[in-house]
Amino acid sequence: MDQLVFKHLQNHIETTMTMGENCANKIAEAAEKVTQALLSGQSIYSCGIGETAPLSQLFVHYLTAGYQIERPGFPAIDLGGLTQIDQGNQSLSNSLHIHGKSGDILVVFSVGSNNPCLKNTIEAAVEKGLLVLLISTTEDDLLAQGLGQQDLEISCANYGKQAISAVNFLIIQCLCTLIDNKIFGGN
Repeated sequence: MDQLVFKHLQNHIETTMTMGENCANKIAEAAEKVTQALLSGQSIYSCGIGETAPLSQLFVHYLTAGYQIERPGFPAIDLGGLTQIDQGNQSLSNSLHIHGKSGDILVVFSVGSNNPCLKNTIEAAVEKGLLVLLISTTEDDLLAQGLGQQDLEISCANYGKQAISAVNFLIIQCLCTLIDNKIFGGN
């Protein structure tokens, strides 16, 4: 049993190192874009479906309540918390149409389902002039195709299905650390 735990932790460490090598530049670029939007008075919207919904909620929590330092909250909203169940594939995009404005940022978490609801939300963001940050896998090709030229994709394609949520969690932590550091200073 101990060996199984050790192997799991070893795989997690290897995944973390690989993610750092593959995603560091994109994460830094995304953090810069989010920081500039926040400093310009823009809002951050986030969404995910199914197993990525809690990741979206966590990201918004870190932005609004602080991650590693005590600080004022940033304007961030999890679109999943604004939706009505009976709106189907338009639920998130309807909320974005109501609240989002040009210059805001939409962060989309997906684990490879090309979910129609997420696709519609990306389309709404592009239509309204929001910058989109897509955190995706290889099976999200239809979502990636909907991105505009200024948008950014951080692909978690190199990781096994069971590791994607952990990689997304690390991306959230890195983003929030960089954002806090850029705005408030620190190490």
